[in-house]
Amino acid sequence: MGQAFGLASRITVVSLVLAGVVTTGCRAASGDAGASTVPADLERLKMLVPSQSHTMQDVGFHWTNLWFAGQQGNWPLARFYFDEAHQHIQWTIQIRPIRKDPEGRDVDLPSIFQAVDSSLFAAVKIAIEQQNTAQFATAYKNSLDGCYSCHKSSGKPYLRPIVPTAPAQTIIDFSPQTPSAQ
Repeated sequence: MGQAFGLASRITVVSLVLAGVVTTGCRAASGDAGASTVPADLERLKMLVPSQSHTMQDVGFHWTNLWFAGQQGNWPLARFYFDEAHQHIQWTIQIRPIRKDPEGRDVDLPSIFQAVDSSLFAAVKIAIEQQNTAQFATAYKNSLDGCYSCHKSSGKPYLRPIVPTAPAQTIIDFSPQTPSAQ
């Protein structure tokens, strides 16, 4: 037991020494010189955040694949792509919740998204839940109109979403059947 206590004591001492070294290093790094870099660090971090166009590429990827999953009746996959697109739209809005239109007026993206989400996107979600292919196709097409209204409000009328003609991802099998093991 004395040997075990000795080992435990040595581990405790080493842990305390390491904690002291880390604490001292952190205090030295956060001294007056470190405090003056906060604005520069904040600006640097802002530059690391992706642009809205980057996150909207993700939305386009997921919304495109959503179409093909719904058309094939693969409702779990459709729900996955719907949820992913929804999450990435919210990320896009967090990056820049207020945009300026070409005339310099504020465009409140959270409000626009809330309107589209509670109506047009809700209809897509319901069609997925009800596994209704015809309802899904209509709701999906209507949702594209809602997306376009946001693009126009943001001064980007040239971003006109359409029903996709090819999947964004060719490695995913959109069929609802599980393939047999090969």
